[in-house]
This record gives sequence, structure tokens and C-alpha cells, in this order.
Amino acid sequence: MANKKLPISIFEIIWYSICALVMLWGVIYVVLGLVAKFNDIQSLKTFANNFESLFKLSIFYWGLIIFAIGAVAGSVVLIIYARTFDRANDREQRRSARLAALKKEEKVVDNQQAEVVEQKPQE
Repeated sequence: MANKKLPISIFEIIWYSICALVMLWGVIYVVLGLVAKFNDIQSLKTFANNFESLFKLSIFYWGLIIFAIGAVAGSVVLIIYARTFDRANDREQRRSARLAALKKEEKVVDNQQAEVVEQKPQE
């Protein structure tokens, strides 16, 4: 029995994991920004205010930006690996079509009757 390759590679899994971690980082910032805005936790409010004064944008919007970066990177990885998978799939389909055509030609040759051709004497 032939060994089949996995349709997903190790590098693809690693890239998806990295993108998922970046997106999780963005979601955590969004949640922290919302909790700081709508809750009365003083330490979180001071952290959010210090963060906003340092980076000139609130923690909520930084979370949205980081989440969007992770989503775009994940989409790019998906497009790249989908294209390579499609190429391999097309190559396999062409190969099987050629093999099917060869098998069909062999059956036609096997079913033909042998013809005897007489040669005329040369003058």
C-alpha cells in the first residue's frame, strides 16, 4: 500500500498557529479595552490611559488593528497553500487521465484480429 502525503504540511500548520496567536492577541486587547471603558476597575483604567498616552490610540483600536493583521496574514497563507494544493491536484488528474488513455489503447490492440499481409515478389 502506497504512503499518501498529508494534504496539509507542517509549515502550513505553523503559519496558521502563528496567525491564530496574533488574532488571539488582538481579541485580548479588544476585550481589555472594552472592560476598561465600561467597568470600574481602576488599575485597568490607568493601564488603558497610560497605553493611550504612549501609543496615541486606545487599546481597543490597537486590538482591532492587530486582529486585522492576523486575519489578513491567515488569508494570505490560505491562498498560497490552496494554490499549491490545486496545482498538485491538477497534476494528479492529468496523470490519471493519461494512464486511463493508455489502458484504453491497450485494450483496443488486444481485441484486434491479426491480419496476414502477403508480400508480392519483387521484380
